[in-house]
Amino acid sequence: MQDALKQQNQREGTNPEILAVLQQHGFAEGRMIAMSKSRYCKWHRRHFIVFNAKVFSLRGRQLKQADLDLTLDAEKLTAAARVAGENFYVLAENNPSPFWEPGSTPMSQVLRDAVWWTRIHRKDEDLFLPMNSGPLKRKRVRLRCSLGRWQDRPAYSVDLWDNPDWESRCNMSGAVVQMLGNPPRGLRPTEKDEVFTAETSQGRGRPVRPVFYHRIGLLDYVWFSHGAAVPAILYDHTVRLLDSVRFTRHRDSSAIHLRQAGEVVGLFWPCGISAPEVLAHARRRLFRRFEKSTESVENPR
Repeated sequence: MQDALKQQNQREGTNPEILAVLQQHGFAEGRMIAMSKSRYCKWHRRHFIVFNAKVFSLRGRQLKQADLDLTLDAEKLTAAARVAGENFYVLAENNPSPFWEPGSTPMSQVLRDAVWWTRIHRKDEDLFLPMNSGPLKRKRVRLRCSLGRWQDRPAYSVDLWDNPDWESRCNMSGAVVQMLGNPPRGLRPTEKDEVFTAETSQGRGRPVRPVFYHRIGLLDYVWFSHGAAVPAILYDHTVRLLDSVRFTRHRDSSAIHLRQAGEVVGLFWPCGISAPEVLAHARRRLFRRFEKSTESVENPR
């Protein structure tokens, strides 16, 4: 039995030394923080709680199931990571899927679904870059796309569901870009004769703009001025290639509208993000940026 367990741990990348460090800091397999989850959440409404969390490192899964209140446990988990010498990533109960097998998916892809992670190295800090520093991936990536018609004109659509190498179900979910015209060089059509039915807003909308690139952990985003984010990989390989494009947001649509010469030529649906720190850090940066802009306008030299 012990030999079988040892082989399983080796297959999953579980390290006995890391397990010992986690246990020393209060994180053991099957850890529970309350007998009643609903009551605990009621008493700690403002806490970031992950029941039945999985804890990974770059080597693989270290804990299969442990309750974490990251509002209270983050400091201890970071201390454990410093002792272990590598970062820990917290994933929700169903990520990766129950059918996941070690080695079936690159670890970088698995860890993009983390809802929280430690940052013990200087390189782990958030990196904010101006838009003129892109694209972030200098080497062209062969993204898959769908071809079809939209508004009785040729069009194409790209999302990360069809590009699992870049997908994150937790931190890049729902992002889709849909454009009139033919796909740019480098995109690989996999579906044809699609009929795109998305409707555009009729009003003028409010102008928005991409403000900065945000690299955080294994995730890359482009943040817009109204606080929405899109995956940098989608932006760089589609929208960034357009000339004289403007962006608007609309009350009756979640999609960012792309315009050329006043005409709507595309829609970009922002992504959902489950990791609270990603949202908090980016929006704090946006607030500071526009706060400075407001001050410079109100108090010109």
